[in-house]
Amino acid sequence: MHRSRLLDSLDWPTLAATGVLVAIGIFSIASATAGNWQAGIWRSQVVYLGLALVAATVIVLIDYRVWAEISLLLHGVVMLALVAVLFIGHEVGGNRSWLAIGSIRLGQPSEMAKLTTCLVLAVYLARRVRGTLGLRQLIEMGVLAGAPVALISIQPDMGTAVTFVPIVLAALIIGGVRWKWILVALLIALLLIPVAWPELKDYQKERILSVFDPDRDPSGVGYQSRQSRIAIGSGGITGKGLFKGTQNQLNFLPAQHTDFVMAVFAEEFGFAGVLTILGLFYYVFRRGMAAARSAQDRLGTYLCLLIGAWLAGQMAINVGVVLGRFPTIGVPLPFVSYGGSALIAAVCGIGLIVNVRSRRFVN
Repeated sequence: MHRSRLLDSLDWPTLAATGVLVAIGIFSIASATAGNWQAGIWRSQVVYLGLALVAATVIVLIDYRVWAEISLLLHGVVMLALVAVLFIGHEVGGNRSWLAIGSIRLGQPSEMAKLTTCLVLAVYLARRVRGTLGLRQLIEMGVLAGAPVALISIQPDMGTAVTFVPIVLAALIIGGVRWKWILVALLIALLLIPVAWPELKDYQKERILSVFDPDRDPSGVGYQSRQSRIAIGSGGITGKGLFKGTQNQLNFLPAQHTDFVMAVFAEEFGFAGVLTILGLFYYVFRRGMAAARSAQDRLGTYLCLLIGAWLAGQMAINVGVVLGRFPTIGVPLPFVSYGGSALIAAVCGIGLIVNVRSRRFVN
């Protein structure tokens, strides 16, 4: 496609909405870290944004069908990086999830694994014969998605592993899986709960129990969820203003620039601000679904749907954690939370959606 024609066909509304979300994130990170030892860390997020824009530009310029041709290679490289993390990874918060050389942290391959998983599953579904998924197809898809999940679980980073669930569920629905297989899977999952529960660590059990009993251990495991709800409630309708959130500025709110950045935003901009940010997410997802409908082939449609499921699912999980409806599992809010790897992967995902939409009229 000619460069000027590509620029004219770009999905500017989606790019603009994504840009606003990223800007909200940078301001929220600046507020969340003002006055403590991490003050100024927002500048690193700006650098990560620059890298994300470069990567997304490359993704948009190259036809998505070319990326599909090398999808297995890309997925394999990410799998090798996940294996390398287990040996030379840098441990943060009890998880060995950062690929590092000496004292230099290169990033989290687990974030990019979400993107490559969407890509390989979309390619697999697009190339198979139409019809419902059989046992063989389920096994093959299980290998494609299960490999990164297994490696991430070993780190162990169960929060990131959970974010693959929306991707897999969307792939199964798109593929037309028989409902009996879904029911069988649910039954097996229920039967495994008594077996899996004793294997959980004590703090993991407490986090799950705190969802059903919010006042359980308020100064221990339940502290994060409790302070998050206090911050959200104190924001009221219009909030206290940027850099004026007391729960945030007084450092009562833990992980305020990463997992609980939504609570920071809610305290400073109130219910109106939360509606705004959720509205922006909804708009981005709606544009992604529009790109899926207008795609000229099944590959483009499936790619947009899976990336949309990934980002929407991760957003829902993060909001659920912030509201205390899900256990605290360490899942960042796409585009908003601090983190270079997460930002680059999410922006590249939007780049693939824009890629599909911009080529909807190309033969």
